[in-house]
Amino acid sequence: MASPENAPTPSPQTPAPTQAPAPVKSSSPMNLTTALIAIIVVILFIMLMLSMNNKLFPTTGDARDLNTLEERNAQLRAEANAERTKLGLAPLPEGSAAAKTMASRLRRDATDLAALTLQWQSELEAKENALADLQSQITSRDQNTQRLYAEINKLQAQIEKNANAESLLVTLRNDLQIAQNQLLTYQQQLAEAQTRPSADTLAQLRAQLDESQAANIKLGQQVDALLAKSESSVDQAKYDELAAEMARIRPIYNRQRYEIQQLRTKLDQARLFIESEKDLPAIAAKLYARLKTLDNLHGQALDQAYQKIELELNARIVHRQDFATGSYEVTFDREKMIKNATATRAKPDAFFLVVGYASKTGTQASNYELSKNRATTTASVANLLKTPQQEVKAVYLGQTDRFDKTNPLKNQICEVWEIDR
Repeated sequence: MASPENAPTPSPQTPAPTQAPAPVKSSSPMNLTTALIAIIVVILFIMLMLSMNNKLFPTTGDARDLNTLEERNAQLRAEANAERTKLGLAPLPEGSAAAKTMASRLRRDATDLAALTLQWQSELEAKENALADLQSQITSRDQNTQRLYAEINKLQAQIEKNANAESLLVTLRNDLQIAQNQLLTYQQQLAEAQTRPSADTLAQLRAQLDESQAANIKLGQQVDALLAKSESSVDQAKYDELAAEMARIRPIYNRQRYEIQQLRTKLDQARLFIESEKDLPAIAAKLYARLKTLDNLHGQALDQAYQKIELELNARIVHRQDFATGSYEVTFDREKMIKNATATRAKPDAFFLVVGYASKTGTQASNYELSKNRATTTASVANLLKTPQQEVKAVYLGQTDRFDKTNPLKNQICEVWEIDR
């Protein structure tokens, strides 16, 4: 197409016409320009329509790919929303801008996580190396420990071997010391033999006691015979002589009897006295346990409790032995009462439990020792006079005021209980 610049111009040799230009010819360049613009607009419109047609009417392959992408997008959104729900977060927004932002954030987080993963993996490898080093050190220490234990056992064996010799030497020294102590004891016993009978002379002292008792009885009979005579026939000199002899013999007799009683108490204590209630026989343990519960009873209530014990445990009191303050001697007349209660009236196979009490005056330690001796002495007398089938044990119950709240002497007693077996 010709442009306005290419239109024919008059030659310089030819003068220009003087006629007026026609109206159509003067507007032809403007029409051409307008036509050109219109053509360009039409072409652009056609191209736009074709592009719109392609978007409105996609091909089958494009539609299938688009559906696949939309389904995948929906699946990913659902999975992401499920994970966010577990974490307590709000679901993803529906807008595409937010999705792009979230995608950018996820890519950034993924990059950060990848970097952290690499860092953690590096740290984990370092820790594994350190752990392997520690494990190697532990193995080395275990080996050293086993070696040291072996050396310790070896040294221990040597020490025990040496200790046997030292132990033998110590044993010999102890035996020598014991022998020296026994020699000293024998020397002391030999020095005291003239004034204090030992356990070895118990039978001899008993024979002397019986002899003194017989002489005492004989003298008493002689005195009674003299008193039976008339006053005119009484030889006052003979009477005075017999009375003086009786007065001389009685203290000797009593002293010998109490010495024998004390020796017998010491000899019988380990066999008759029960230190712990746990060592009592079953039938005696039941009685002991019941008596411990009666400390708050007095008078008639205590008597009723004793009657109940007799009905339920087949146990009864056959003798009460009282003592002077600070003493554990049993007088001759009380020995007869114990013999009458145990060997004479009791059943042939009865079990006797001597229960010792102490008043609440004095210390617990001194009361225990004194009551222990009292109970053992009473049990020793009963054991001496019992039948072979009978059995006797002694025990200490404790301090009490159950028998009399105002008079401590009445609480310093021993009860002799007979238990049926």
